[in-house]
Amino acid sequence: MGGSKAFVAAIVLVIAGSTGYLLYADKQKKEQQRALAALLGDTTAQLRKALSAPPPADLVARLDGNLKAAKAPRDRPLADAAGVYIYGAREIVRRRGEAERLAREAAMSRRALAMHMAAASGRDTYWFRVASDLKKRVERDHHELEVSLKALSHLLHTLPETQKPLASHVDASLLLEDEVRRSAEERAEATAKRAAADLEKVRGLGPSK
Repeated sequence: MGGSKAFVAAIVLVIAGSTGYLLYADKQKKEQQRALAALLGDTTAQLRKALSAPPPADLVARLDGNLKAAKAPRDRPLADAAGVYIYGAREIVRRRGEAERLAREAAMSRRALAMHMAAASGRDTYWFRVASDLKKRVERDHHELEVSLKALSHLLHTLPETQKPLASHVDASLLLEDEVRRSAEERAEATAKRAAADLEKVRGLGPSK
């Protein structure tokens, strides 16, 4: 009789332990999901700001911190999906800041070439050498700008693919609105067209003996 009671007691302890573990695991999972949702919300908020104005220099580092924090051992599929989205957002912000810098550098290069050509009082060998160097600089800066803008457009165009795995798990407000994304992509493409047109204008200023 005593053996039967001990056996029943052991079974009760096992069930209680298993139930306690399951409850604890479920609590952990929900906490990790809430943490991921907060990271997604912050990432999207920062991405919106970066697409509406030049991003601050420390924003990429902030999103990199979000990416490193996007862990959820109790819900690895959600953590993986969140990581892909945050990574995409970080790269968009990085390219956005890079494009802003390169656009300024390209504008300065065009201005320097135009000023040099306009101030030509005597076109000696030195003048031609400087003009040639300035033209090469313009071409280089515009090429780098074109590459950066193409990368930015591609990242924006493919962002919805990173949102699909998250759509059924998190609130839509935590992800970037498609209208905002499309507008940013269109602006990047328009900037690339303007830069190409500006380059064609200054190409006619190139030195020729």
